[in-house]
Amino acid sequence: MFYGRYAATYPQAPCQTPPTGTVVQGFANADPDTEMTLFRDDSRRELILTFPGTASLGDLVTDISAVMVPATIKGVNCTACLVHGGVLKSFNAIQPATQSVLDTAIAAYPSYKLILAGHSLGAALTKYAYASFKSQGYNISAAYSYGEFRNGNQAWADFVDGLSGNTDDNQGPYYRVTHADDGVPQVLPTLTGWHHSRSEYWFSKGADGPSTTFRCYGQEPSDCNNSQLGIGVVGINLAHIFYPGINVTGCGGFF
Repeated sequence: MFYGRYAATYPQAPCQTPPTGTVVQGFANADPDTEMTLFRDDSRRELILTFPGTASLGDLVTDISAVMVPATIKGVNCTACLVHGGVLKSFNAIQPATQSVLDTAIAAYPSYKLILAGHSLGAALTKYAYASFKSQGYNISAAYSYGEFRNGNQAWADFVDGLSGNTDDNQGPYYRVTHADDGVPQVLPTLTGWHHSRSEYWFSKGADGPSTTFRCYGQEPSDCNNSQLGIGVVGINLAHIFYPGINVTGCGGFF
């Protein structure tokens, strides 16, 4: 959950101080309302690009704009891929500025690892950022999404898995983290064509540890978050707000 703390920290929020390191640059787009922050952690030699969860009415508009549209994301070449129209609009609005900030930081710190992280809406944006930058050849050491809702079709899930190399036999650098009965990962149902990518890591209870943390197999494993039946109709709940050891939305976001 280390990187989850970064996802809850951004310059426009009440909590503006990162867990460690410094803020390289934060950026907020007004319409559609989207935020990103790039952090630098010199002790860990990492650049950490994060996207916060929903924190405004504009973000809510993004969330509910759940219509599948072609994946017109810079770098992505997948004609069969359909993605969440609201998330796509938000990501494309902030992508050029994000890439510019990232390029400047990488040029200044070429030996630093690049990490991506986000919570809820920010988790979906993290996936789009991963697909965009990975497809363009960026070396991404890891990407962590917390409480990610389904944000594309089966082809999109397969495409992201192909980029990350995630299979049941191999764990690539994309980690889809869920918590107990968090309802948000189930809000867009598979029956209507939405589909998760690999690999899910499920905290079954409040505390993280070997006895409560599970790597889940397949794109839609039935024995992890999906085992908590009926929570998709609830969506946001305490398990979505409080991930192990951290109030992920404690800095201004609410899901």
